[in-house]
Amino acid sequence: MESLIQIINKLQDVFAVIGEHKIDLPQIVVVGSQSSGKSSVLESLVGRSFLPRGTGIVTRAPLILQMIRYTTEERDNVIKLTKNNDIKSWATFLHKPETIYDNFDEVRYEIEKQTDVLAGSNKGITHESIVLKVFTLSYDLTFVDLPGITKVPVGDQPEDIDEQIQELILKYVQLENSIILAVVTANTDPTTSESLKIARKMDPNGIRTIAVVTKLDLIDKGTIQDTTELLCGHKIPVKLGIIGVVNRSQKDINDNKSMKETLKSEKDFLRLHYPDIYKKHGNKVLAKTLQDILVKHIKKTYPILHKNLQDTKTRLETELKTLQTPDSKVSFILNLLKNISKSYTDTILGNRKDVSDTIVMGGARISEIINEEYLDKINQINPLHDLTDEQIGVILLNTSGITKSSFVNEKALEHMISRQLSNLIEPSMSSVDFVRVEMLKIFDAIDENVLETLKRFPRINSDVRNVLNNMLDKNLNNLKDFIESFIETYQSCLNTTNPNFLIQLVRSSSDFQDANIAAFMSNNSIKNTENHKCVSLEDNKKKENENYIQLFKQMLSGINDLDNDIETSKQVKIHKSLTQCYFDFIKEIIRDFVPKRIHHKMVKLVLETFEQELDEKVFTPYVINRSFEEVMTEEEGVIDERQKIEEMLNAVNIALKNMVDIQCF
Repeated sequence: MESLIQIINKLQDVFAVIGEHKIDLPQIVVVGSQSSGKSSVLESLVGRSFLPRGTGIVTRAPLILQMIRYTTEERDNVIKLTKNNDIKSWATFLHKPETIYDNFDEVRYEIEKQTDVLAGSNKGITHESIVLKVFTLSYDLTFVDLPGITKVPVGDQPEDIDEQIQELILKYVQLENSIILAVVTANTDPTTSESLKIARKMDPNGIRTIAVVTKLDLIDKGTIQDTTELLCGHKIPVKLGIIGVVNRSQKDINDNKSMKETLKSEKDFLRLHYPDIYKKHGNKVLAKTLQDILVKHIKKTYPILHKNLQDTKTRLETELKTLQTPDSKVSFILNLLKNISKSYTDTILGNRKDVSDTIVMGGARISEIINEEYLDKINQINPLHDLTDEQIGVILLNTSGITKSSFVNEKALEHMISRQLSNLIEPSMSSVDFVRVEMLKIFDAIDENVLETLKRFPRINSDVRNVLNNMLDKNLNNLKDFIESFIETYQSCLNTTNPNFLIQLVRSSSDFQDANIAAFMSNNSIKNTENHKCVSLEDNKKKENENYIQLFKQMLSGINDLDNDIETSKQVKIHKSLTQCYFDFIKEIIRDFVPKRIHHKMVKLVLETFEQELDEKVFTPYVINRSFEEVMTEEEGVIDERQKIEEMLNAVNIALKNMVDIQCF
C-alpha cells in the first residue's frame, strides 16, 4: 500500500498540471535566506547533489520535491528501461514524465532549463512550479523549495525582487495546511532571521513551524553554549522542534565528498561538540522527524482537505453548468430572458432567497431614495429661501402699480409663492434620475448565475441592457414632464380659499395668527370680535377655529383696503407668513405625490412590462432574422474558462478518488 505522503504527492501532481488553484495541500515549505544552507539541507535529505548552485538567486521557481521510496518491482522496471543494473536512485519531472534521470547532474541541468522556460533567462522569478520526483530507499517526504530571501537586488535582478520573493513565500506559508521549515544559520542572531520573521508572521503561535539550524561547524568555540541553548529551544518559540545539522561545505562539494561521508562527519561533529543532545540532531533525525510530522499533519488535515475538495467540486460543477453550450439555442435564449426578467423583478420586490445581510439593495434602496432621501431634501428647503423682507416690500410695491394696495396683495402673494415653489422642482427631478440610475445598478445585482450566463454572450447582453435602458429613459422623460407640470399647476393656480389651507393657517403658530389678525383688526371694524374673545375664553375650540377661518377669508379676499397710515412692515410680515404657510401646504402635497408617481410610473411600470419588452424587442427579432447562431457567439475567453474549469474539476475528482486510500490509514 502506498504511504500517506505518496498519496499527497499524487494530489500535488494533479494540481501542479493545471497551475493556479486554491486547494490547500499538506506540505512542507522550506524558507530561508540566500546562502542559509537550504539547498544543502535538501540534498542531505535526498542523499544526492542535484540542486543548482551559484551566486544571487538560483531558485527562481517553486520546486516541489517529492521523495518516494521505491519498491523492488519499480526498480526492476527502471533497470529494464535504463539498462543500468547499478541504479540505486533516479528522478523524473512532471513536465517530462517519460524521461528517467539516473545522472543527477542532468537533473540539475533540467531544473535550470525549466526555470528559464517558466521565469525567463533573466533573474526574475515565477509562481509556476517545477515538480521533481526522486525515487530513493531513504524516505517518503515532500517539500516545496522556494527562492532564498534577499534584500538587495544584484546584477540583473529586478529592483523589487525582495517584494516578489516575499509575495511568493507568503503564498505558500500562509496556507493553514503548510508546515513551515525555517532554515536558520547558527552563526547569526536568530532574532534577525528573515525566515523566522516570516514564520512568526504567518504562524504566530509556532504550531506548524519547525526550525533547522545550519552551519554549526562555522561558529566560534566560545559560542557553543549559546548554540546549545538555541538547539534546546530556549531562543526560538516553535512547537514542532529545532534540529541542528552539519552539511557539506563548499570545499566538500568541490572535492565531491559523498553524502555517506558527510553524514558520518556530521555525527562525529555533533557527538564531540554537543554530547548531551547530539542524538536529537543531524540530518537523519531531521528526515525522520519531518516524516512523522508530515504523516500526522496529513491525518489531521484530511477532513478539512476532503471537505474543501467536495465544496470545490460542487462549485465547479455549478460554474461548468453555467458555461455549458445549450442543445437548443431557441429554448435557451427564451428561458434566459424569462430568468432575467424574473430575477430582476424578484430583486426589486424583495423575493430573492439569497438576501444580502451587508448592504441595502434592490427595492429597499429605491425606497430609501424616494422616501427617506427625497423627503429629507424637501424638508430641508427653506420656504423663504432667497426671499428677504426688503425683497417682499419691493414686490408688494411693484405689484400694486398705481392702485392702492389691498390688505393682502394677491398678485404679490402669487408671485412669491410661485417663485418659492420652483425650489421643489430640482430635488423632485433629481429623485427621478437617482431611481433610474439605481434601477440600472439593480440589473447587475440579479441572480449571479443568470448574470454570468448573460455575460457569456455579448450580443444578448447588450440587447437586454438596451431594452431596460430605453424603457427607463422613456419613463424618465414622461415622469419628469408630469411632475414638473404638476408643480407648475400649483405655481400658476393659487387657491387661498382651499379649506385645507385655511385649516393649516389655523393650525399654524399662535404668534402668526395673532400678528396677522391684530394687523387686520387694527384697520378694520370686525363685528362680533368681543364674542370671538368670549368664545376663546370659554375654550370652545370649534367656534374659535370657525371665527379664525372667517377672519382669514376676509383678509385673503383682497377687498379691504389699507389705511394710509398702515405700517409697511406689517404688510410685509403678513405676506411673508402667508407665503411660508402656503409653501408648506403645497410641499406636503408634493412630497406625498412624487414618490407615489415614481413608484407607479417608473418602478411598477417597468416591472410589469419588462418581460414583454424583452420578448418583443429581443427574442422576436432573433426569430424573424434567424440570428440565434450569431447572437450566441460567446465572449472572448469563455471557451478557455470552460476548459480550465473542466480541467480543474477533473483534477478534483481524481484527488477525491485518491483520498479514499487515506481513510484506510
